[in-house]
Amino acid sequence: MARSDVRSLTGSKALLVFGAVYAAAIGFSLLTRFGGGVACMWLATGVLAPLLAKLPPRLWWRVGVAAMSVSGILTATAGLGPIAALPLAPLNFAEAAIVALALRRFAPVNDGALRSIGQVAVVIGGGVLAAGVSGLPAAFVAAQVTPTDVWSNWFNWTTGHSLGTIALAPIGLLLLSGDLGRWWAEAAAKERLEAAILAAVVTLVAMVTFTQSSRPLLFLPLLPVVLTTFRLGRVGAAVSTLILSAIAILFTLRGAGPIALMPPDPAMRVHFVQFYLATVVLTVLPAAADLRRRKDVLRRLEASEARYRLVTENASDVVLTLDPDGLIRFVSPSIEGLGDYRVAALVGTPAVHLLAPEYRAAAARAHLDALRHPGTSQVVEVETRPDAEGVQRWIEMRMRAIESGAAHDPLELVCAIRDVSKRKSVEAELQRAARTDPLTGLANRRLFNDALDLVLDRVRRDNQAMACIAIFDIDHFKRVNDAFGHDAGDRVLARFAEVAARVTRAKDLVARLGGEEFGLVLPGAGREEAHAICDRLRTEFAGAAMVLDDGSYVWSTVSAGIAALGPDDTRADAMRVADAALYAAKRAGRDRLVLAA
Repeated sequence: MARSDVRSLTGSKALLVFGAVYAAAIGFSLLTRFGGGVACMWLATGVLAPLLAKLPPRLWWRVGVAAMSVSGILTATAGLGPIAALPLAPLNFAEAAIVALALRRFAPVNDGALRSIGQVAVVIGGGVLAAGVSGLPAAFVAAQVTPTDVWSNWFNWTTGHSLGTIALAPIGLLLLSGDLGRWWAEAAAKERLEAAILAAVVTLVAMVTFTQSSRPLLFLPLLPVVLTTFRLGRVGAAVSTLILSAIAILFTLRGAGPIALMPPDPAMRVHFVQFYLATVVLTVLPAAADLRRRKDVLRRLEASEARYRLVTENASDVVLTLDPDGLIRFVSPSIEGLGDYRVAALVGTPAVHLLAPEYRAAAARAHLDALRHPGTSQVVEVETRPDAEGVQRWIEMRMRAIESGAAHDPLELVCAIRDVSKRKSVEAELQRAARTDPLTGLANRRLFNDALDLVLDRVRRDNQAMACIAIFDIDHFKRVNDAFGHDAGDRVLARFAEVAARVTRAKDLVARLGGEEFGLVLPGAGREEAHAICDRLRTEFAGAAMVLDDGSYVWSTVSAGIAALGPDDTRADAMRVADAALYAAKRAGRDRLVLAA
């Protein structure tokens, strides 16, 4: 509670107002002292407990002094006398304090009154418990100063105090929390008119019910009270029960109303009317609190949905909502940025139709995994189907199953789609760069080794498979660098790569192993075919003169060693045999091939 609110509740004028209301409640209750014992109806706790619940305990002493003074004076002059007033005044205050402490501990009202069923339960339970506890010493005191017994006094005290608290405390909480005033200030003219009409209907029906004594019409006021509760919420529940309570108590005390049909025992009639009113309160207040909770949840849901739609309609990522069968229920407008898609045309269609056929199975598996494990995200990267221009995009799909709230489809799938084509392109370029020689554009040694391992594995698994490798080395390459410069040497290496790419087969792999050394993997080639391919490469390279910038010509030759791959060979074995054949070619005069035995 704000400091200004605390001052307003504890100032002199406020205490005078409280004292007047508290005195009226006590005075009204003293009219029900049937039989000379304690009153059968006690409304003062319903006034005092809400006030204490709103105040910090350090300020209770001010209200306590005022309450006990008023209670003591009235009890001494119009109640059980001055001897009983001394202990009963603090007992009345202690009872209200118990209810207030229960509210502060278990259901604080600082954020508004009767907003939850728990708060209503604390008012009811706290009222009954406080009345039962305080009633024991009060009944003993009353039995000492009056010719009444302890049991009847305890019953009258507990019943009257608890039922009075249940009936009056809710309206007190609403008034002190300012909820009633805020509702009136914020309500539109139409809502105020409706509230006035409903209050008038409750008043009229209550008057009709309690001004006659010939028919048991106690059920009749429940209809407008429940209607008012559902239309106006907790404010309507509190006001309608207050109107009903005032009319019911007033006419019952005058001997009118349906309760007059009971035996002529005034105490029993007062207890019954309080029980009737408590039943009405127990009927409508929990419903009002639940309606408030539902309204709060609905408001948060509407706000959440508005934020969700704002995000989905303006985000670059695509958001899909799918039913368990994979049909699109909702798609954000950003889908149109992924190709020739239209939102209206996509709703109701299978989401997998957005994908290239070869990736639909992977997306379907992720879909099923998400349904099997609600609340966990499943991520899959797939390619879209080609758009009208033949463009395909890589997308990342994050799927999560959530509760839909529908009985026929309890789960729905939320799928966030992000275009990752640029990342995939960068990854592909990085992967290509990691496996490619930057000068010649040929495969590097790493890719050569991988390709050689694959071919060796195929040869091991298939006795009929054939394959060879060859290692080429440019003859006298150092002389080219020394005579013409390193730029010329680089051009010689690039020239070899051009010739090799032209004369080898599509399935062959040509790689630069380092420096002026190159390797060929020749899958499916026997010794003779491998020799023919390599010799063609050697011949064409030797006859391809390179013209330098100054007009001079550079001729280069290559030597190579060729090795056939066997089922028992390892990569190291194959490379060692091919290297030995290469060195044999160099020793034999260069510009030649040697086929390993």
